[in-house]
Amino acid sequence: MEKQQERRREAEPIIFERDTEETWLRLQEDREKRASLSHVAKDKDVPWKQNSQAYRKRYVQSGPKYRYTMGPIGSMTVSKQMLPPMGKGGKHRHYNEALLYVIEGEGFETHDGIKYPFETGDLVCVPTYCIHQHFNASSNWVSVFYCTPADFFDLLGIQSTEQIEMHPNYQVPETAQIIRGAQGQVIGYKEASGLEIRFGLDENKQILMDSKKATQFQGESKDNYDFYLRTLSDQTKWRQNAIRIIKSKERPWEETRMGRIKYLSHPNISTGLLLFDSFLQEIPPGGVSGKHRHVSEEVHYILEGRGYDIHDGKQWDWDTNDVVFIPVNTVHQHFNADPKKPARFISVQSRLYHYCGHGGFEHMEDAPK
Repeated sequence: MEKQQERRREAEPIIFERDTEETWLRLQEDREKRASLSHVAKDKDVPWKQNSQAYRKRYVQSGPKYRYTMGPIGSMTVSKQMLPPMGKGGKHRHYNEALLYVIEGEGFETHDGIKYPFETGDLVCVPTYCIHQHFNASSNWVSVFYCTPADFFDLLGIQSTEQIEMHPNYQVPETAQIIRGAQGQVIGYKEASGLEIRFGLDENKQILMDSKKATQFQGESKDNYDFYLRTLSDQTKWRQNAIRIIKSKERPWEETRMGRIKYLSHPNISTGLLLFDSFLQEIPPGGVSGKHRHVSEEVHYILEGRGYDIHDGKQWDWDTNDVVFIPVNTVHQHFNADPKKPARFISVQSRLYHYCGHGGFEHMEDAPK
């Protein structure tokens, strides 16, 4: 019987793709950028700048082109804002939430038309997609330290800011021509090149969110699909009723392994925030905190005192008003260099890592009792 000759396919040409290798190179570049940056932003070296919302200092800027250019932090923007006596910031809205700690002063927030008073030491929670504005209700300046999530919302495709009202002292670029609305309000400007920048409410998004708000799930869930219908209804209600002001004076101090801590935003505390943990920490004169490590990034704003941190064996000195950056997976410990006065700081830590399975702390050394 004659053998039937096996027919073999000709070898196809190999086309190389370098996605994996390019990812390695990009991640290595990120590591090198982080390693080259200081872990302390000296407040005196950071300039005040105007934007459409207020005058502010930006310690870490968001967006792909700014990634790891100002500090070794990629999960949040970090800023400080000043409001003049009886002044206000611009009115705006964005999908991402915002956390504000009141460093000094008294005033109030308006969230979707509702007024929420605040004072020194309070934590202001701005839930996702909320029209908000900051007001100074006193004859003194108000200063706030605030954080928003960074590139995360870009990746989700919903990063946006609707600037509804400019702050009162807003100035357009010198070479630009102001564009005004029917009531004479500033609604944008036109640059000499012809480029127009327009502000205002996005009506299409407003219609979209109004539609979601009007959808209410009734009855019991009958199947797994109903879970998602109920989720929309529950999250809409949460956004409307979420706690906006955490009163620092009403929160207890805890003597923990890491030291004396007062939690303001925590998974066990009901707040209007989903993506941030925040706490106050006090280090006694000449004292030291515990030592630990976590995957998540963390930032501190020094409210009082002077001292230093040890990050992976390297010392970083800080003083009042400075901002301390703790990159991912960094062993860190805090030291008060003043033998007579306590040191205090407000800490903000991204909770995003917790949601993707990398939460929790590795504890290495207790704070002295």
